[in-house]
Amino acid sequence: MRKILLILFTVILFLIFVSWYNANPRVIISQLIKNKGISIKTGQLRYRVYLLKIFPIGEAILGAEDVEEYKGQKVYHLNGTANNSRLFSHFFKAYATLDSYIEMQQLNPILFKQKLVVTGKPDLYREVFYDQTNHIMSIEGVRRQILPNTQDPLSLIFNIKHMDFNKIKELEMNINTNQKNYILKGIVQSRDISIHKKTYKIAFLETTIKRRDKSPYHQSRISIVLLKDKENIPILIKIFASGMLINARLIDIQ
Repeated sequence: MRKILLILFTVILFLIFVSWYNANPRVIISQLIKNKGISIKTGQLRYRVYLLKIFPIGEAILGAEDVEEYKGQKVYHLNGTANNSRLFSHFFKAYATLDSYIEMQQLNPILFKQKLVVTGKPDLYREVFYDQTNHIMSIEGVRRQILPNTQDPLSLIFNIKHMDFNKIKELEMNINTNQKNYILKGIVQSRDISIHKKTYKIAFLETTIKRRDKSPYHQSRISIVLLKDKENIPILIKIFASGMLINARLIDIQ
């Protein structure tokens, strides 16, 4: 009985340590310094995704923005990908690709593309067109009313990366990529941390996402830890939705 209790206690301690390690900003920055040298600069961001901060379930990549031409105007093109880990690839495969085209004045999306492929299910492909002037979005020819400066997931992150959190302490943003209008509301706290005798400026963003119609069944919480530099680098993203906790830990910058 004592051996069983000892093993159980050891396993619990190990899981607590792994959970702390995978969600600790100081550890994440230390690993990036070790991998990339003293200077950490933005670029293509690669994340490892964990369930309950312990179990690795996949990886995600946020590409650096490109400047392209779309319908006669220059826009920012953002892209992101995500796929499940090799551990689960024997049972099923899943991956997603996201693309966002953002006009360069107000930094609002004009086109959002999403593709989701899961073994055993029909592929999902969606294109969302935004008319930000007339507050209309269109999906497969169906037009819906949206709110001013409505964002998609990639443009939302892009805007957060370019905010000055020395001045901004609260934020509110509109989101819609499907049918209903959502609102993201959050507060920001800044803090300095010292690693290897160098000071790094960190912003902690705590947000909630709710439907504008105040439905109590469509809510989630998102926490983002950002390393403040010329632009903010999301080093840790935690999402709590539908009773599940997912966190994405930055592991590499290209």
